[in-house]
Amino acid sequence: EREESATLPVWCMPQEAPYKLRSKMWLDFQNDVKVSDVELAAREGYASVEHTKRYTTLGMATDQGKVSNINGLAVLSNALRQPVPATGTTTFRPPYTPLTLATIAAEARGEAFQPLRKTPMHDWHQRHGASWEPVGHWRRPYCYPQVGEDRHAAVNREIRMVRGGVGTLDASTLGKILVKGADAGRFLDMLYTNMMSTLPVGKCRYGLMCSENGFLIDDGVVARLTEDSWLCHTTTGGAERIHGHMEDWLQCEWWDWQVHTVNLTEQFAQIAVAGPRARDLLQRLPGSIDLSQDALAFMQWTEGDIAGIPARIYRISFSGELSYEIAVPAGRGLELWTKLHEAGRDLGITPYGTEAMHVMRAEKGFIMIGDETDGTVIPQDLGLDWAISKKKSDYIGKRAQARSHMTDGARWKLVGLESLDGRVIPDGAHAVDEGRNANGQRKMQGRVTSSYHSPTLDRPIAMALVRHGPSRMGQVLEFPMPSGEVMKGRIVEPVFYDKEGSRLNG
Repeated sequence: EREESATLPVWCMPQEAPYKLRSKMWLDFQNDVKVSDVELAAREGYASVEHTKRYTTLGMATDQGKVSNINGLAVLSNALRQPVPATGTTTFRPPYTPLTLATIAAEARGEAFQPLRKTPMHDWHQRHGASWEPVGHWRRPYCYPQVGEDRHAAVNREIRMVRGGVGTLDASTLGKILVKGADAGRFLDMLYTNMMSTLPVGKCRYGLMCSENGFLIDDGVVARLTEDSWLCHTTTGGAERIHGHMEDWLQCEWWDWQVHTVNLTEQFAQIAVAGPRARDLLQRLPGSIDLSQDALAFMQWTEGDIAGIPARIYRISFSGELSYEIAVPAGRGLELWTKLHEAGRDLGITPYGTEAMHVMRAEKGFIMIGDETDGTVIPQDLGLDWAISKKKSDYIGKRAQARSHMTDGARWKLVGLESLDGRVIPDGAHAVDEGRNANGQRKMQGRVTSSYHSPTLDRPIAMALVRHGPSRMGQVLEFPMPSGEVMKGRIVEPVFYDKEGSRLNG
């Protein structure tokens, strides 16, 4: 009986294959590494297994060498005429054993696929029938439909109640960035187009922020808290982005300035109380804050306690009505919200959502970042020249706004639109011009940025960017629809409601 020979490892077959054949023996099937590639690495002096790995890309594919590395290391050892342990192994990286995609995904499935951010009043909104709108990772109430109402009817009711009485908006999602330090005023003067260093303590100022290329990237109200600290309000979607923008400039360009920034967005709940009965409602709650017109005028802030809750109250308005925005510690936001609704029940107090807010701001001609802006719009396009300081020598974006393209008189400018047939002209509709481009397409002279039905005026309103728009009042533009019909709109002033601003004081 013949004796069996010892078991030997075979790293490539046939073992004595000529070079021509070895050059076609695959080791790493993902990265197309052959036996001949590893042997060439050895001849080139890559005796370290880590060097061979990088020279050949052996084991660098998605399997991390689970299929090929043992064979590859043995081939390298044979080429170096040494045992495999002497050659060693590459660094092991997880997963050490195969995983299913479901394991990698873990709990990121269904409702947990993406983390949701909720304000302190989120559960109250849910119980009261909120129809939700995603705003970044936040969920904000779009409106609160009552029995028998669709979303459109709910929005119209909310607007009428705010214009005629009082309403509350959950504004907790707005960005709140504290900027503090000896150079904070100097820093904010560079960040915003207007002057913030001259803002007196106790007052607020609307500010615009531009990119290096001069384009408008965010807006919001800035409040000066102390001699060396300001609180910058940003858009909901801009909080993290603008905080990162601030830190980028501080860390990369002005690293020696004495400035510290903190994102306080989630530390405070913020409630807007708006409408001609807003002051009446707030004065029903016990507290130490004088809310009279003389004590707290428009664009001022004060602090104290309201209903036993420490609060900072800003007299600012995005609706055009008498309005207060009340910031309280996040853990007490629901408490204040509930007390407001209990105290205002006989006033018909109404929670209103983002869509009512959008319509009311459009009735007042206020711009919305992301609607009137698209990454190509500068403040001058929106008639916001008054928010650009002529006293300071520089701000981020100033030089870019001086370029010939930015100062071109043919840039599209903000106007209002009045529909001629009583129908809402859709968002994004383009106004055609005479003639055609070289590619045969119709020339355009403007586009609709925001469009709504106004329950206050009982007619459609729209805002648009139009070539030479402010100088073309009364002219009619044509907007072709996908259906083939043409809608028409007349150019008007962008402020449709309360042009004098008399309603701001109730």
